[in-house]
Amino acid sequence: MKTKIVVFLFALLAAACSKRNEKAEIDINIGYEINNMPLVTDTLCYNNEAGNTFLVTEVQWFLSNLELQNEASNWTPLLQRNLLDTAGINRVFYMDTNIPESQTLHTQSLPIGHYTALRFTFGLDETDNQTGLFNDPPESEMFWPDMLGGGYHYMKLNGKYLNDEGRLAPLAIHLGIGQNEDCTEFYQNYFIVELPIDFTVKANAENQLDLTMVIDNWFRNPHTIDFNEFGSHIMQNQTAQRLLNGNGKDVFRIGKPTENENNIDMRKDNKLAEKFKIVMQKATPKPHFWNWEKVKERIVDSKFKDSRFKI
Repeated sequence: MKTKIVVFLFALLAAACSKRNEKAEIDINIGYEINNMPLVTDTLCYNNEAGNTFLVTEVQWFLSNLELQNEASNWTPLLQRNLLDTAGINRVFYMDTNIPESQTLHTQSLPIGHYTALRFTFGLDETDNQTGLFNDPPESEMFWPDMLGGGYHYMKLNGKYLNDEGRLAPLAIHLGIGQNEDCTEFYQNYFIVELPIDFTVKANAENQLDLTMVIDNWFRNPHTIDFNEFGSHIMQNQTAQRLLNGNGKDVFRIGKPTENENNIDMRKDNKLAEKFKIVMQKATPKPHFWNWEKVKERIVDSKFKDSRFKI
Protein backbone atom coordinates (compact mmCIF):
# COMPACT_ATOMS: atom_id res chain seq x y z
CA MET A 1 0.00 0.00 0.00
CA LYS A 2 2.82 2.39 0.93
CA THR A 3 4.48 1.64 -2.38
CA LYS A 4 1.34 2.63 -4.28
CA ILE A 5 1.12 5.90 -2.34
CA VAL A 6 4.77 6.72 -3.07
CA VAL A 7 4.29 5.98 -6.76
CA PHE A 8 1.15 8.14 -6.81
CA LEU A 9 2.96 11.06 -5.13
CA PHE A 10 5.84 10.78 -7.58
CA ALA A 11 3.35 10.84 -10.45
CA LEU A 12 1.70 13.97 -9.05
CA LEU A 13 5.09 15.62 -8.58
CA ALA A 14 6.16 14.74 -12.11
CA ALA A 15 2.89 16.13 -13.52
CA ALA A 16 3.30 19.34 -11.52
CA CYS A 17 6.89 19.79 -12.70
CA SER A 18 5.86 19.09 -16.28
CA LYS A 19 3.12 21.70 -16.07
CA ARG A 20 5.51 24.29 -14.61
CA ASN A 21 7.94 23.70 -17.45
CA GLU A 22 5.26 23.75 -20.16
CA LYS A 23 5.58 26.51 -22.73
CA ALA A 24 3.53 27.91 -25.60
CA GLU A 25 3.96 30.40 -28.43
CA ILE A 26 1.92 33.59 -28.78
CA ASP A 27 1.01 35.90 -31.65
CA ILE A 28 0.53 39.64 -31.26
CA ASN A 29 -1.77 41.25 -33.83
CA ILE A 30 -0.96 44.87 -34.67
CA GLY A 31 -3.81 47.24 -35.57
CA TYR A 32 -4.15 50.95 -36.32
CA GLU A 33 -6.89 53.33 -35.28
CA ILE A 34 -7.54 56.94 -36.19
CA ASN A 35 -10.49 59.23 -35.44
CA ASN A 36 -12.22 56.31 -33.65
CA MET A 37 -12.15 53.97 -36.64
CA PRO A 38 -9.71 51.47 -38.13
CA LEU A 39 -7.09 53.06 -40.38
CA VAL A 40 -7.81 53.13 -44.11
CA THR A 41 -4.79 54.27 -46.09
CA ASP A 42 -4.75 56.75 -48.97
CA THR A 43 -8.05 58.38 -47.98
CA LEU A 44 -8.11 62.09 -47.22
CA CYS A 45 -10.75 61.89 -44.51
CA TYR A 46 -8.89 62.42 -41.23
CA ASN A 47 -8.50 65.49 -39.05
CA ASN A 48 -6.10 66.17 -36.20
CA GLU A 49 -6.38 68.35 -33.11
CA ALA A 50 -4.90 71.34 -34.97
CA GLY A 51 -7.60 71.10 -37.64
CA ASN A 52 -5.36 69.68 -40.38
CA THR A 53 -7.05 67.40 -42.92
CA PHE A 54 -4.76 64.53 -43.88
CA LEU A 55 -4.31 61.01 -45.20
CA VAL A 56 -1.88 58.24 -44.27
CA THR A 57 -0.18 56.23 -46.99
CA GLU A 58 1.88 53.91 -44.78
CA VAL A 59 3.19 53.29 -41.28
CA GLN A 60 6.57 51.57 -40.93
CA TRP A 61 8.09 51.14 -37.47
CA PHE A 62 10.15 49.14 -35.02
CA LEU A 63 9.47 47.91 -31.53
CA SER A 64 12.05 46.05 -29.50
CA ASN A 65 12.69 44.43 -26.11
CA LEU A 66 9.14 43.06 -25.97
CA GLU A 67 8.32 41.45 -22.59
CA LEU A 68 5.43 40.02 -20.58
CA GLN A 69 5.16 40.29 -16.79
CA ASN A 70 3.71 37.40 -14.78
CA GLU A 71 1.85 37.49 -11.47
CA ALA A 72 5.14 37.21 -9.58
CA SER A 73 6.26 40.47 -11.28
CA ASN A 74 8.92 38.66 -13.30
CA TRP A 75 9.48 39.72 -16.92
CA THR A 76 9.84 37.21 -19.76
CA PRO A 77 11.40 38.40 -23.05
CA LEU A 78 9.43 37.74 -26.24
CA LEU A 79 11.77 36.92 -29.10
CA GLN A 80 11.06 36.43 -32.79
CA ARG A 81 10.09 32.89 -33.68
CA ASN A 82 12.22 30.97 -36.20
CA LEU A 83 14.96 33.61 -36.22
CA LEU A 84 18.52 32.97 -35.14
CA ASP A 85 19.95 35.38 -32.58
CA THR A 86 22.27 37.50 -34.73
CA ALA A 87 23.51 40.56 -32.83
CA GLY A 88 20.29 40.52 -30.81
CA ILE A 89 18.18 41.00 -33.92
CA ASN A 90 15.51 38.60 -32.63
CA ARG A 91 14.64 41.19 -29.98
CA VAL A 92 13.51 43.57 -32.74
CA PHE A 93 10.18 43.47 -34.61
CA TYR A 94 9.42 45.43 -37.78
CA MET A 95 5.86 46.38 -38.79
CA ASP A 96 4.81 47.79 -42.17
CA THR A 97 1.25 48.50 -43.30
CA ASN A 98 2.39 47.64 -46.85
CA ILE A 99 3.37 44.14 -45.70
CA PRO A 100 0.30 42.41 -44.20
CA GLU A 101 2.28 39.48 -42.79
CA SER A 102 4.39 41.90 -40.72
CA GLN A 103 1.28 42.93 -38.79
CA THR A 104 1.39 39.73 -36.72
CA LEU A 105 4.34 39.28 -34.39
CA HIS A 106 5.20 35.61 -33.93
CA THR A 107 7.10 34.95 -30.70
CA GLN A 108 9.07 32.06 -29.37
CA SER A 109 7.62 29.88 -26.63
CA LEU A 110 7.26 31.22 -23.11
CA PRO A 111 5.93 29.62 -19.90
CA ILE A 112 2.19 29.09 -19.79
CA GLY A 113 0.30 31.03 -17.13
CA HIS A 114 -1.31 34.37 -16.39
CA TYR A 115 0.39 37.65 -17.39
CA THR A 116 -0.45 41.12 -16.14
CA ALA A 117 1.60 43.58 -18.23
CA LEU A 118 3.19 44.06 -21.65
CA ARG A 119 6.30 46.19 -22.08
CA PHE A 120 8.36 47.22 -25.10
CA THR A 121 10.63 49.92 -26.48
CA PHE A 122 9.11 52.09 -29.18
CA GLY A 123 11.91 52.18 -31.74
CA LEU A 124 15.43 51.03 -30.87
CA ASP A 125 17.56 51.85 -27.86
CA GLU A 126 21.29 52.69 -27.84
CA THR A 127 22.26 49.02 -27.72
CA ASP A 128 20.24 47.94 -30.74
CA ASN A 129 20.22 51.08 -32.86
CA GLN A 130 23.52 50.55 -34.65
CA THR A 131 24.19 51.15 -38.36
CA GLY A 132 24.52 47.84 -40.17
CA LEU A 133 22.19 45.90 -37.85
CA PHE A 134 20.04 45.03 -40.88
CA ASN A 135 21.48 44.01 -44.23
CA ASP A 136 18.29 43.28 -46.15
CA PRO A 137 15.12 45.22 -46.99
CA PRO A 138 12.63 46.22 -45.81
CA GLU A 139 14.37 46.78 -42.46
CA SER A 140 17.58 48.07 -44.08
CA GLU A 141 15.55 50.75 -45.90
CA MET A 142 14.72 52.28 -42.52
CA PHE A 143 18.32 53.53 -42.18
CA TRP A 144 18.93 56.87 -40.44
CA PRO A 145 21.78 58.90 -42.03
CA ASP A 146 25.09 58.60 -40.20
CA MET A 147 25.52 62.38 -40.17
CA LEU A 148 22.26 62.56 -38.17
CA GLY A 149 23.29 59.95 -35.66
CA GLY A 150 23.14 56.71 -37.64
CA GLY A 151 21.14 53.59 -36.95
CA TYR A 152 17.54 53.40 -38.09
CA HIS A 153 14.25 55.27 -38.06
CA TYR A 154 11.99 54.37 -35.17
CA MET A 155 9.01 55.10 -37.41
CA LYS A 156 8.05 56.47 -40.80
CA LEU A 157 4.45 57.68 -40.84
CA ASN A 158 3.94 59.00 -44.36
CA GLY A 159 1.00 60.69 -46.01
CA LYS A 160 -0.28 64.04 -47.23
CA TYR A 161 -2.15 66.97 -45.71
CA LEU A 162 -3.91 70.10 -46.90
CA ASN A 163 -1.69 73.06 -46.10
CA ASP A 164 -2.77 76.64 -45.40
CA GLU A 165 -2.99 77.28 -49.15
CA GLY A 166 -5.39 74.37 -49.67
CA ARG A 167 -2.78 72.33 -51.50
CA LEU A 168 -1.66 68.80 -50.77
CA ALA A 169 1.73 68.75 -49.05
CA PRO A 170 3.91 65.81 -47.95
CA LEU A 171 3.34 64.48 -44.45
CA ALA A 172 6.49 62.79 -43.14
CA ILE A 173 6.46 61.96 -39.45
CA HIS A 174 9.92 60.36 -39.26
CA LEU A 175 11.08 59.64 -35.73
CA GLY A 176 14.60 58.65 -34.70
CA ILE A 177 17.78 59.96 -33.11
CA GLY A 178 17.87 63.74 -32.63
CA GLN A 179 20.81 66.11 -33.01
CA ASN A 180 21.84 69.69 -32.36
CA GLU A 181 22.11 72.24 -35.17
CA ASP A 182 25.64 71.36 -36.23
CA CYS A 183 25.17 67.59 -35.68
CA THR A 184 27.90 67.33 -33.04
CA GLU A 185 25.59 66.08 -30.28
CA PHE A 186 22.92 63.38 -30.56
CA TYR A 187 19.82 62.63 -28.48
CA GLN A 188 17.87 59.42 -27.94
CA ASN A 189 14.14 59.80 -28.59
CA TYR A 190 12.90 56.23 -28.07
CA PHE A 191 10.60 55.55 -25.13
CA ILE A 192 9.31 52.62 -23.09
CA VAL A 193 5.67 51.55 -23.30
CA GLU A 194 4.13 49.51 -20.46
CA LEU A 195 0.50 48.42 -20.66
CA PRO A 196 -1.64 46.43 -18.20
CA ILE A 197 -3.07 43.21 -19.59
CA ASP A 198 -5.19 40.29 -18.43
CA PHE A 199 -3.76 37.53 -20.57
CA THR A 200 -3.40 33.81 -19.99
CA VAL A 201 -1.00 31.77 -22.10
CA LYS A 202 -2.42 28.26 -22.49
CA ALA A 203 -0.88 25.07 -23.73
CA ASN A 204 -2.11 23.68 -27.06
CA ALA A 205 -4.05 26.86 -27.81
CA GLU A 206 -3.96 29.81 -30.18
CA ASN A 207 -2.64 32.47 -27.83
CA GLN A 208 -3.29 35.85 -29.42
CA LEU A 209 -2.96 39.38 -28.08
CA ASP A 210 -4.09 42.56 -29.87
CA LEU A 211 -2.03 45.78 -29.80
CA THR A 212 -3.36 48.97 -31.43
CA MET A 213 -1.54 52.16 -32.40
CA VAL A 214 -3.92 55.13 -32.00
CA ILE A 215 -2.43 57.31 -34.72
CA ASP A 216 -4.20 60.58 -33.91
CA ASN A 217 -2.76 60.47 -30.38
CA TRP A 218 0.66 61.20 -31.89
CA PHE A 219 -0.63 64.69 -32.65
CA ARG A 220 -2.23 65.67 -29.32
CA ASN A 221 -1.92 65.36 -25.56
CA PRO A 222 -0.03 67.13 -24.26
CA HIS A 223 1.29 68.80 -27.43
CA THR A 224 -0.90 69.82 -30.37
CA ILE A 225 1.00 69.11 -33.58
CA ASP A 226 0.15 71.42 -36.50
CA PHE A 227 1.32 69.90 -39.77
CA ASN A 228 1.94 73.38 -41.18
CA GLU A 229 4.70 73.64 -38.56
CA PHE A 230 5.81 70.05 -38.04
CA GLY A 231 4.42 68.13 -41.01
CA SER A 232 7.59 67.18 -42.79
CA HIS A 233 11.38 67.47 -42.65
CA ILE A 234 11.45 66.79 -38.91
CA MET A 235 14.43 64.41 -39.02
CA GLN A 236 16.68 67.37 -38.20
CA ASN A 237 14.19 69.05 -35.89
CA GLN A 238 14.82 67.87 -32.34
CA THR A 239 12.04 70.14 -31.03
CA ALA A 240 9.50 68.23 -33.13
CA GLN A 241 11.08 64.91 -32.16
CA ARG A 242 10.71 65.65 -28.46
CA LEU A 243 7.12 66.88 -28.79
CA LEU A 244 6.12 63.69 -30.58
CA ASN A 245 8.06 61.64 -28.05
CA GLY A 246 6.00 63.30 -25.32
CA ASN A 247 2.77 62.50 -27.14
CA GLY A 248 3.72 58.86 -27.59
CA LYS A 249 2.86 57.75 -24.07
CA ASP A 250 -0.81 57.06 -24.89
CA VAL A 251 -0.45 56.07 -28.54
CA PHE A 252 -0.61 52.33 -27.79
CA ARG A 253 -3.34 50.31 -26.14
CA ILE A 254 -4.30 46.67 -25.75
CA GLY A 255 -7.22 45.57 -27.92
CA LYS A 256 -8.43 45.79 -31.50
CA PRO A 257 -9.04 49.10 -33.32
CA THR A 258 -12.30 50.79 -32.34
CA GLU A 259 -15.39 50.03 -34.38
CA ASN A 260 -17.43 53.17 -33.72
CA GLU A 261 -21.05 52.94 -34.86
CA ASN A 262 -21.24 56.73 -35.12
CA ASN A 263 -18.60 56.76 -37.86
CA ILE A 264 -18.41 55.21 -41.29
CA ASP A 265 -17.11 51.70 -40.75
CA MET A 266 -14.83 51.33 -43.75
CA ARG A 267 -13.94 47.80 -42.79
CA LYS A 268 -17.42 46.38 -43.39
CA ASP A 269 -16.94 46.65 -47.12
CA ASN A 270 -13.37 46.32 -48.32
CA LYS A 271 -14.37 47.69 -51.71
CA LEU A 272 -15.50 50.97 -50.17
CA ALA A 273 -11.92 52.21 -49.76
CA GLU A 274 -11.21 51.60 -53.43
CA LYS A 275 -14.44 53.37 -54.41
CA PHE A 276 -13.41 56.34 -52.30
CA LYS A 277 -10.02 56.49 -54.04
CA ILE A 278 -11.79 56.63 -57.42
CA VAL A 279 -14.03 59.47 -56.23
CA MET A 280 -11.00 61.31 -54.85
CA GLN A 281 -9.33 61.07 -58.24
CA LYS A 282 -12.37 62.68 -59.84
CA ALA A 283 -12.24 65.44 -57.21
CA THR A 284 -8.53 66.14 -57.73
CA PRO A 285 -9.03 69.62 -59.28
CA LYS A 286 -10.83 70.70 -56.09
CA PRO A 287 -8.63 69.83 -53.09
CA HIS A 288 -11.03 71.54 -50.67
CA PHE A 289 -13.63 68.96 -51.69
CA TRP A 290 -11.43 66.06 -50.60
CA ASN A 291 -13.10 64.99 -47.38
CA TRP A 292 -15.14 61.89 -46.68
CA GLU A 293 -18.43 63.55 -45.74
CA LYS A 294 -18.73 65.52 -48.96
CA VAL A 295 -17.69 62.56 -51.07
CA LYS A 296 -20.26 60.41 -49.27
CA GLU A 297 -22.97 62.96 -50.07
CA ARG A 298 -22.01 62.83 -53.74
CA ILE A 299 -22.24 59.04 -53.72
CA VAL A 300 -25.61 58.98 -51.95
CA ASP A 301 -27.02 61.63 -54.28
CA SER A 302 -26.09 59.36 -57.20
CA LYS A 303 -24.30 62.17 -58.98
CA PHE A 304 -21.80 59.60 -60.14
CA LYS A 305 -23.63 57.17 -62.40
CA ASP A 306 -20.85 54.61 -62.54
CA SER A 307 -22.10 51.36 -60.95
CA ARG A 308 -18.88 51.15 -58.93
CA PHE A 309 -20.19 53.90 -56.69
CA LYS A 310 -23.32 52.10 -55.53
CA ILE A 311 -23.31 51.30 -51.83
